[in-house]
Amino acid sequence: MTAIELLRICDKILKSMSEIGLRISDYRHVQMYDEYVEMVREGHKKEYVRTILAEKYGTSESSIKRVIRRLSRRVKS
Repeated sequence: MTAIELLRICDKILKSMSEIGLRISDYRHVQMYDEYVEMVREGHKKEYVRTILAEKYGTSESSIKRVIRRLSRRVKS
């Protein structure tokens, strides 16, 4: 399979991702997002959760906040 064939297969998905500002590399943040949601569900403050995850994943709290915002957006069907 060539790159263009893959793009053709994934055209609709990639278009939806682009429209809401998702990046192809955001797939790497799915586990971190799930941890964030679980910790917030358990009653932890969002700021605390971002601090913990930033330390665990070696990034800044503002980066965590941006990723959470991007991954929480609704997708038009």
